[in-house]
Parts: sequence; C-alpha cells; structure tokens
Amino acid sequence: MTNPTESPSPLPSPFSSLANRLSAWRSAGRPGRRIPEPFWEEATALAKVHGLSPTSTILKLNYYHLQRRLDPTVPARKAPPRPPTFVTLPPPPLSLAGAGAEGGTLELVRPGGCRVALRWPGATAHNWLPLVQEFLRA
Repeated sequence: MTNPTESPSPLPSPFSSLANRLSAWRSAGRPGRRIPEPFWEEATALAKVHGLSPTSTILKLNYYHLQRRLDPTVPARKAPPRPPTFVTLPPPPLSLAGAGAEGGTLELVRPGGCRVALRWPGATAHNWLPLVQEFLRA
C-alpha cells in the first residue's frame, strides 16, 4: 500500500516525453480543442508497442478514439436510431368489393359513438365519399 505523502510513481520512459508535451499543450489552450495529429501519430505508435489500454490511460486519451486510429476498420460508435415520433399512414382504400349481389353497405362510427349504416346497391367509392365526409364533419 502506498503512503499518501509519497509522490506518484514516475511515468514509464517511453511515455514521459509525449505525456509531458500533451500536458503542456492541454494547459496552454482552451478546453475542447482537437489534439494535433503529430500527438495522435506518436500515441498510436506507442499503443502498437505497449498496448491500447496502458497508452490511453497514461496519456489520458480517449480509449475509443485511439482504438479507431490504431485499427481504422473499427466502426465509430453511433447512437441507436430513435424511433419516429409521428408516423403518417395512408388511409385504406375504400373498396366495395365483396359487397355481394345486393350492393354495397357501409357502416361508419364516429369517435363519440355516433353510428350510421348506409346501404346503396351499385354504389362506387365516388358515390360514398361526399356522404362519409359530411358524416365525419357533422
């Protein structure tokens, strides 16, 4: 167990130079800047020799960003697609097929419970449309 008054162990020698330069770069500018490409190239070279996890931990780099640079075939993680909040469905076709020899019958029910049954032998969709629109509007 380490004593809290002891200084932390020094960085392994292959990492010390890059870690010091990264630290100086981070402290010199504003947060949120992109890390310069030469730093990434050096970190990638170190990760190939010493491993991905130790390199990202010691240099305080994002593990997945370094992994992507180490192996470009690793796809970037994407958030799962969100389901649509509203879907428009086309209305079903108004068909009188199967009405039989006696003609067409149409029953309509409004959300409030009002109901009407219409029987019109030989009617087509064009005949029904004005009646249906008027019933739903009323």
